[in-house]
Amino acid sequence: MNVTTSISPVQTAAASVIFEVFTKQQQLAVKLRTSTADERITKLRRLEAAVMANKDAIYRALAADLHKPATEADLDEIMPVIGEIHHAVKHLKSWMRTKRVGTTMTMLGTQARIRYQPRGVCLIISPWNFPINLTFGPLASAIAAGNTVIIKPSELTPSCSALMAEIIRQTFDPAEIAVFEGDAAVSTALLALPFDHMFFTGSPAVGKIVMAAAAKHLSSITLELGGKSPVIVDESADLAKAAKSVMWGKFLNNGQTCVAPDYLYVHEKILSAFLEKAKAAIAKMYGDNAQTSPDYCRIVNDRHFSRVKNIL
Repeated sequence: MNVTTSISPVQTAAASVIFEVFTKQQQLAVKLRTSTADERITKLRRLEAAVMANKDAIYRALAADLHKPATEADLDEIMPVIGEIHHAVKHLKSWMRTKRVGTTMTMLGTQARIRYQPRGVCLIISPWNFPINLTFGPLASAIAAGNTVIIKPSELTPSCSALMAEIIRQTFDPAEIAVFEGDAAVSTALLALPFDHMFFTGSPAVGKIVMAAAAKHLSSITLELGGKSPVIVDESADLAKAAKSVMWGKFLNNGQTCVAPDYLYVHEKILSAFLEKAKAAIAKMYGDNAQTSPDYCRIVNDRHFSRVKNIL
């Protein structure tokens, strides 16, 4: 197996290199337990500056991987990350403040406090549908909490993966935050390590694998998994408004969103009228031929396109 830590798209990092970085992060995580709010805010500001400095590169990467227009990139990729950072900066000092709480009768005469401490070394396995948002968003939270972080971005969006690896490499020491690109083999190597916390966004099937790996080390875990999102349109609905809202929600990111409407229950009396309104809403967003619209996002790859086509 080739040993490499190159930031080139979709390359496999050797397990020994991953372990070396993990060990360095474990050592630094101990020191970060006493990090101050100001120190963490400085790192958050550094991440914000790096994202903003690379806005044009982010636009290009998202266009290359998903044909995502700049407007969508701002709306559902860049702005949520900046908002997450600003929210953490605003509230971090109050979040970190020790809180005094009451005790039970059996502990009469004692005092109790809640003291918030970093988890330690965190793993973020991010998805392909919102590669920037769902990588740097969780990263902002991990930084705010005083942790070290290893990131495994999706290999299905190689341009975004390579860009994020480059941004992190230029902004942080790998002993603090590192990115390992690659396929499932890299994820497997990472999941074998005793992370203090794991954050995974993706399918329930892979989520079960991540959860099983976390259980082996009693690691705490956050799973953000997919689901089904029904929409009900009854006969009292404002059809134009309902159609516009549903079609926008469905076609944002070409429907590759965990909260996108998956199926509709439309009252039979208004079904025909609703369909006409829906077609009009689509035409208004993308014109008569969506394939030629610069605002129309694409399915991430041929395999997923074939899967959706077979369903239809």
